[in-house]
Amino acid sequence: MIYISIILSAYNHEKTIGRCLESVMAQDNIDLQMECIVVDDSSTDQTLAVIRRMVGAYKGSVRFRIYRHQTHHGLSRTRNTGLVRAEGQYVLFLNAADQLRPGCIDSYMVNLMRHWDTDVVAGNVFHTALSRNLFTQLSSAMVLRGRGDVMFNEVLRSHLFLYANNKLVRRELLVNNQVMFDEKMAYADIHWVFTLFGCVSSVMLIPEITYEYGKGEAGSIGQTQRWVNSLLDSYAATCDVLLAKAPRPESSDNGYYQTHQLFLYGLLTHGDRLMEEFSVNSQVRRELGNMRSRLLVQTKNDGQKMLYLFFKQEGSLLSGLFKNPLFKKYREAVDHVVELLDMLTVRNNSSVF
Repeated sequence: MIYISIILSAYNHEKTIGRCLESVMAQDNIDLQMECIVVDDSSTDQTLAVIRRMVGAYKGSVRFRIYRHQTHHGLSRTRNTGLVRAEGQYVLFLNAADQLRPGCIDSYMVNLMRHWDTDVVAGNVFHTALSRNLFTQLSSAMVLRGRGDVMFNEVLRSHLFLYANNKLVRRELLVNNQVMFDEKMAYADIHWVFTLFGCVSSVMLIPEITYEYGKGEAGSIGQTQRWVNSLLDSYAATCDVLLAKAPRPESSDNGYYQTHQLFLYGLLTHGDRLMEEFSVNSQVRRELGNMRSRLLVQTKNDGQKMLYLFFKQEGSLLSGLFKNPLFKKYREAVDHVVELLDMLTVRNNSSVF
């Protein structure tokens, strides 16, 4: 019998944790063994009380285990706490502001049974605030196979880098490769996904909506600014890791080198836009500026003249006045990355601790 571990992270989510738990309890399936590991990150509201009351009254087949951090550590630590305690063959991460769609686990299993060797099954995501699906053009299941550059390219092209939560992952893969969430990052999903896909050989994308990304609750301006500073720090750390792993252009297939560098430029461009809107500390600004300089130097040294010139023009004061038509494809790729990253910041900091 297949055993699935759902790892639910919560912190001050008293208004949404009830719906979240109900969505887990609705996955009740006698043909599967399921556990839900709920990790409360030292909530100061009634989140833990709601969890205990609902779990205490539950009579279904999902096995619940509740853990509480004595001090607040952040989303990455709660996920890691759940992961080291998980017993299932597969794990699925869930945030307390979100919900699993009805039939979520069934959808994963129906597709997984067709390809048992699949390391990761990624379901479609409904973004509540935007009223749209993440995979808008996927009509049937698609299996991606490959390692290294091939898989990284697919990650970038298919939006897989956005979330950790919509993926059913073989736990053995995470344990054997020590794929954990970086606890220094406010938003570690992108970094975690790229680390994960450096280890996998097969991924399945399915069109069924399995996960609902909630709106979150409004936080104060001070909370939002602190979160943006932490998010941008995470951007810099992600860039640092990916710059070190940049492929050699002559050894890459299907334009992966360009896809890789344009993604990093899109990440930094999104960071620039956030810095224009929010008060960001000087250290974070310096870190992002350093990453931009490294990206340009690396691209130039790799002999990618056109890509380098595009980066130089886009970063100049004249970029808004003169748009080189030769760079249209590059600009569209960067704009697409920025649009996807906007989806992360439409709802505020409360949903990602």
